[in-house]
Amino acid sequence: MSFPVTDSLMYYPFSWNPITMLTSSLSHGGFWHLFGNLLFFMAFAPALEVLIGSPLRFLGIMVFIAFAVGICYSISILIGNSEPLPTLGLSGVVMGMIGLSAYLMPLARIKVFVWLIIFWKTFYIPAWILAVVYIGLDIWTMFTATNYHGINVVAHVAGGLAGYGYGFLWLKDRREETRDELDSEIEAMKIRQKYGDTREKAHRYKIAMDQQQGEKQKTLDFDKFMSGVYQCVKTQRHGEAVNRLLGEYDLTTPIDELESLYKRIEVWGPSRTLLCFGRLIIHQLDSDKRYGRAIVYIEKCQAISPQFVLADLSKTLFYARFAAETGKPEIAKNMLVDAESRYGGLVNESQAQQILCTVLKDQIDIIL
Repeated sequence: MSFPVTDSLMYYPFSWNPITMLTSSLSHGGFWHLFGNLLFFMAFAPALEVLIGSPLRFLGIMVFIAFAVGICYSISILIGNSEPLPTLGLSGVVMGMIGLSAYLMPLARIKVFVWLIIFWKTFYIPAWILAVVYIGLDIWTMFTATNYHGINVVAHVAGGLAGYGYGFLWLKDRREETRDELDSEIEAMKIRQKYGDTREKAHRYKIAMDQQQGEKQKTLDFDKFMSGVYQCVKTQRHGEAVNRLLGEYDLTTPIDELESLYKRIEVWGPSRTLLCFGRLIIHQLDSDKRYGRAIVYIEKCQAISPQFVLADLSKTLFYARFAAETGKPEIAKNMLVDAESRYGGLVNESQAQQILCTVLKDQIDIIL
């Protein structure tokens, strides 16, 4: 477009303007500039968006890279002898996608077309190798060339490192979550590239059958495990039952899984095993600051044994007060009655009496 419009979208390194850091990334000097950047962008970005799992987060990463590119370019102008030329183009963000690919999907095979005058061929090259080649060549150029011929090499290097750095700092869990599925997909695509669609479909079918068989075996193992726990509970071997459960489930187990298991044990009727497992759930809920949900399980456990004691005695007064304030005085009273003999001085007796008196007074007022 006309220069005044393009000029307003460019990023000038001495401006430190965050708005033009973004607009310059989305603006281009011409059709072929745009086409070249989008060609590389589409080779990496769609798969990354799927892996990240959130379009908004993906856009956030693009914005992060654009800011990193702009800031690094300004710093390079301040400390170097380069001319402070304005910049525009998506290439910094594109290099960020390549860097992020090297972290999230290093073994994904990117199709590359090579053409040398009369010779051409396509290859599949792992993403990490492409990242090393592209970013490495730009680093080499940045430190050895005296003229970049209008290419913002600093933006390329900064973008590539920013993309990899973002993944390393904030996407470790996501990489682990998607690792197995990604590895399976890469293997399927290798077979397709080498043998064709028929072998790929057969491979995917085998994987599906293996997964189905694995889930079936997992269900059988779980049923066998729970059968052993059930036998212990019904024969009053609660210590053994608890040891079996704690051998498989602990504070690292997701709370939803613990609650589901509690419901299954609850069907067998009240037991010491259920009380011990309830303590584990209450402790986990307390760690997550889900106090209302913890009160629900305290009430369940008190229904089995009114003298139920928390695993962490330091939380006794907190939950007694919380129960009283949320309209559950019976829970508070059950926790604090005979506090001295039950807790042996590990719970402040005077505070326990104050809460208990308040609860009893409120109950009397309600009756009156």
